Amino acid sequence: MVKERLIQIPIFPLPSSILYPGIFVPFHIFEERYKLMIQKVEDTKSLLAVSYAPELQPNKFFPHMICGAGHVRILQKFENGEKDILIFGKQRIKFNRYIQEVPYLIGEGQILEINKDMPAETEAQLLRDIRDMLINWIFTNFDDSARPIQFFKNVVDLEPLCNFVAYYFVNDFEKKQKLLEEEILENKAQAVWQVLKDMELSGSPGPRDAPLIFPKSIQKKGDDDPLN
Repeated sequence: MVKERLIQIPIFPLPSSILYPGIFVPFHIFEERYKLMIQKVEDTKSLLAVSYAPELQPNKFFPHMICGAGHVRILQKFENGEKDILIFGKQRIKFNRYIQEVPYLIGEGQILEINKDMPAETEAQLLRDIRDMLINWIFTNFDDSARPIQFFKNVVDLEPLCNFVAYYFVNDFEKKQKLLEEEILENKAQAVWQVLKDMELSGSPGPRDAPLIFPKSIQKKGDDDPLN
């Protein structure tokens, strides 16, 4: 489902990053054009889209028109103008066109909602199964597991839980993008359930070395933006 109101926001195209709603992603900004982009975002309080842009031809990157967008927090500013930032994913955006390409991309598009319709029993079972597999993975792979286990025990919203799995447990960026573009939450949940089940059956340790960031909004429906 697409909300028809058009929005115009900057796009950060990257060959190895995807932003999902409900997920924090850190970046270091060093290129001059993206310093300008982040300054514009700061000045206007705009959302920033992060688009997966694979290199399909030598030195030619092709941003996807469906991507995640979120609010930016500046973590650190450096004397040379570089910045460490943290983006918290808020929405999926479907861009229709670029309205600016230089010095950085600005796109025009609509917010893209996911279809959450499914039987309540199905949603509850998927939430329980995915949550339990994540808790088991944490207990098995982390010495200090009490806090993250308690975190997942409090999760009550299926969509950001699915996005957490897609971001941290799916390595292939084409598969990550496909999960981002999935229009039906039940289908996404079934897919990430299978990712975790395959990991269990294979004995894979999963993303053990990844710095996991747990957004507060994954814990309770209707939470405010944790960046505010």
